[in-house]
Amino acid sequence: MGSDWDEIKRLAADFQKAQLTSTLQKLSERNCVEIVTLLLEKQLLDVVFTVDGKEYITPDHLEREIQDELYVNGGRANLVEVSKALNVDLSRVVSLAERIAAENPSIHLELGQLIDEEYITHIAQEINEKLALRGEISISELASQFDLPSEFLQHKVVEKHLGKIIKGRQDTTNPRVFFTQAYIQRCKAKIRGALAAITRPTNVAVILQQIGVQEKIFHSLLDEIAPAGQVTSKMANAQYVPHVYAKTQSDWVSSFYKQNSFLEYDAIQKLGISDPKTYIRKQFPSEEFLFLKRVALGARLVELTVVTALNECSATKQYLDLSSILPSNLSEEDIEEVFAAIMAQKQSNPSNFVYLDSIVFSQPYLQQLVQPCQALAETQAKAAIDSGIYQQHIVEKTLAQKGNSSAQDLEDDGKVDKRDERRKKAASGKAGGGAQGRETKTKSTKKHARGRAAAAQNDSDDDEDVHQNTKGGGGGGNKKTVKPLELVKTADIVKLITATLEEEGLEHLAKSIASLYTSQFNQTALARAQELFEATPQTNRRQTHAAIQDRINTLLVDIRLYEKGLKLLPQDTQTQLVKYLLKSLGNDICNELSLYVAAECNLTVKNSNLNVDQRNKLAQECDAQYRSALLEQNKALNKSIDEFELATEAVLKACSMIIKKVDKKKDRLLIADHKKKLQEQLLECNDPALLLHLAALILFTTISGCILHASGKFVSAILQHIRGSLSDPQNALLLRYHDLVLQVLQSAADSSESKIAHEQLQAMQTEVIDLAQNYSRASVSKAD
Repeated sequence: MGSDWDEIKRLAADFQKAQLTSTLQKLSERNCVEIVTLLLEKQLLDVVFTVDGKEYITPDHLEREIQDELYVNGGRANLVEVSKALNVDLSRVVSLAERIAAENPSIHLELGQLIDEEYITHIAQEINEKLALRGEISISELASQFDLPSEFLQHKVVEKHLGKIIKGRQDTTNPRVFFTQAYIQRCKAKIRGALAAITRPTNVAVILQQIGVQEKIFHSLLDEIAPAGQVTSKMANAQYVPHVYAKTQSDWVSSFYKQNSFLEYDAIQKLGISDPKTYIRKQFPSEEFLFLKRVALGARLVELTVVTALNECSATKQYLDLSSILPSNLSEEDIEEVFAAIMAQKQSNPSNFVYLDSIVFSQPYLQQLVQPCQALAETQAKAAIDSGIYQQHIVEKTLAQKGNSSAQDLEDDGKVDKRDERRKKAASGKAGGGAQGRETKTKSTKKHARGRAAAAQNDSDDDEDVHQNTKGGGGGGNKKTVKPLELVKTADIVKLITATLEEEGLEHLAKSIASLYTSQFNQTALARAQELFEATPQTNRRQTHAAIQDRINTLLVDIRLYEKGLKLLPQDTQTQLVKYLLKSLGNDICNELSLYVAAECNLTVKNSNLNVDQRNKLAQECDAQYRSALLEQNKALNKSIDEFELATEAVLKACSMIIKKVDKKKDRLLIADHKKKLQEQLLECNDPALLLHLAALILFTTISGCILHASGKFVSAILQHIRGSLSDPQNALLLRYHDLVLQVLQSAADSSESKIAHEQLQAMQTEVIDLAQNYSRASVSKAD
């Protein structure tokens, strides 16, 4: 213990000696700089240079000085100002400020500024004073005032101290807005007072301008106030409509409708209602209305007055003035619209009435009114026949039709000539001339007509105004039509009905009524004139000529179609079918023409069904112009179809008849119609042999797309031809049915074999009919 004390005394003496000893050597400023630089290089010392480089300062000391500057500036220090005050580079100040903010939660670094909690508390106190003064405040205003980020102000200042230092609440619809309860109460009071004082529809923008309340607060507090009215919308042009005004509107509309049973849209719009129809439906949900263009009529008014009056008008065969039973405010257009609506709803039969200028006439009344015009039509028809006007009209119409037909033929001939000319030019190209030395190919054309004189005659009963249309483009023709013949004119009808209408005061409607019946009575007069014209011998002769010409053309078309079908069968069968075709249809054509020629030559024929010898004998007695043609036609019955058609053409030419042009577009329709007739006969047929015959013809048409004229003896050949297109069960069904038919025909009628075969045929009849009616094939279904 003593030795230790001695050691202490000795050390104290040495320390005192060192203190009393004077400095033997001083370091210069340059040496100090070099020593500090050496320590910095060896990283034994960490200092911060000032901006002028003459002073050193340690980071810890610099940190303490930054905090001192923050305290001196009241809790908010700009780092730029701190850098200037401490004469230290801004980057070193910023890095130390970031470390300070990270280590101390009460200090924040925002936009190059250090802010501590004391300053935030001070800001919160200022915000509270401002909120209490204004009642409402937004984050955007605070950011502009304090020059701080809005997010920092909202989360670190306002929301943190809301309810503590800041006495207010946050808007639920807009979190960046804060207000006091007193402010909300003041806004409510302003809104309530303004709305209570309004007695008519007022724009919301005007209300807000007067009371100084924001629009969003107005709409958010409106439901809480429960005003005595409603706002039309939340848009810019919204209006506030007080209930007292709506009640006034409702009372006026209800009162007007109760007194008049109708409502005018213009009157309702003047009350400030933009959609009158919708308002009427809401105002009277249990009432039915007839909505017109200008007014809405009560359905009860229409039913009790108009419909009842119309039914009475129809029953009494009179007329009705709708303007006398409908409100006087309705115009003629409104009345016409009411009548059209009633007719559309079929509350009355539209065909029983005619509407003219608010007057509704029943059809019986008008029929009685124009009854004298029947005699007028009869008189005019006779006068037209006696004067020859109608005959001249018929001649003009006939000449116009022939002229149009001839023009069409000339146009077709011209087209053929042009095609021939083009083919010649193309052919000349092979010689190296007209086609610039190149060889050209042309498509061959075939004429399908068999030497017929193609001429078309179109009969039409429609009369049109006379006009000529010239086709453009360097070529065309003039089409002539006949002006319609007017036997009964509107003025004639007006003269007859004016006296009756004058008694009722309706003479102003005479022309309108007459125009309704002019066409009818003119057609009646023309029909009567046609009857009188047809009663003349010359006319009857013309009708016979036209009828025979049509029948001959129809038979020739049938022969052409049948010829197309029979060519699908084997050659030996074709020959037999051609003979059968000429013996049946060809014989009919010869009889028709022979009887016509006999009538032309004033010869009496007792029997209309002539054979070849009778026709030859009759031809010898006819005039020379017909004789040779008729004899050649009879001979052609034993030749080919082409020769028979040429001979028939010669007879037609001698009789001044024509063969119509071949229209292959109609062939498909004719074939389909023929097939339909066969199917109808099949459904009504009970004879097994005839049923098999019809079924074979129908299947042949379905499979080949052609028709066939064949007797029962050709059924086997037809079934053999269509066998390849049918399935095995279908072929077996037809073959079995065919064998049974032959068995019935060959056996005695009362034999047991015949009865058994009949029973089997009855059992198979339905299957055969179904096969013929329902058979289809993809390749021919479209043609059918």
